[in-house]
Amino acid sequence: MTGEKIHIKTIQPYFVFETDRFYQHIMASYGISHFFSYKIPQNMPPDILMIPDGCSNIIFAYNESDMKAYVLGSTRERKALQFDFRREYFGVRFQPGENPCFAEFPVKYLVNDSAELSEFSSMRTLRSRMESTQSFHERVGVFLQAYRQYLVSLKNTNQHNLFRQIYILISKSNGIITISELEKLTGYSSRYINLIFTEELGISAKQFCRILKFQTIIDRLNSGNIANLSDLAEDFHYYDQSHFIHDFKNFTNITPSEYLKNVRAAEYRSRVVNV
Repeated sequence: MTGEKIHIKTIQPYFVFETDRFYQHIMASYGISHFFSYKIPQNMPPDILMIPDGCSNIIFAYNESDMKAYVLGSTRERKALQFDFRREYFGVRFQPGENPCFAEFPVKYLVNDSAELSEFSSMRTLRSRMESTQSFHERVGVFLQAYRQYLVSLKNTNQHNLFRQIYILISKSNGIITISELEKLTGYSSRYINLIFTEELGISAKQFCRILKFQTIIDRLNSGNIANLSDLAEDFHYYDQSHFIHDFKNFTNITPSEYLKNVRAAEYRSRVVNV
């Protein structure tokens, strides 16, 4: 794994909608997308929608007496997660297929699922160290110190390196690429490409393209500066507006116009604090 900066747009917008402030530190290298932190206000519902993003997370949940820690696998479809307003959450979002826990627990078994961090023997020291941390910056520092030791011992396989090369191609196209185009660019068959993605990410390459395209659309909508949704649909190669709406509702259960209305009402960008 190199330190190459790879901007994979991976957003969980409902984490932002349901908080007063969402803190994040973008890393975009060494397999980490970003660090993030938030609290759920008491008047908010405990169930928060999580949308497909192709990424996994390690999440630490703090209160005054203890800390809970777990691995959250990537989600293939929208799902509700329950959070506790009495806890402060600190998380690490990894780039696709890049989670140190996968050395012990294959990625495909964590898709749409989670596991206690203590179940991973290599993570127990990290878990112990994270318990006593207090601030966002301290948590980032302690995590990175342990993560560097993991990177030193990491031995990438040829298959994993090929997977990374292909998902970088998909990322650079914002997900607007066909499997046949990937065949031509890589020289590998669609069957082999999908096999690699199933083993390295737990989903097919075609599913990942759809997810990344959707995530890029969400990123555009989160700016709030969308004048025409028809133009947005055309930019992302939808046949017509109804096709765009149908696809968007599959991911969020609401239409693009309803989502954009929520973004503007919540003043979405003002809630995100880069640290």
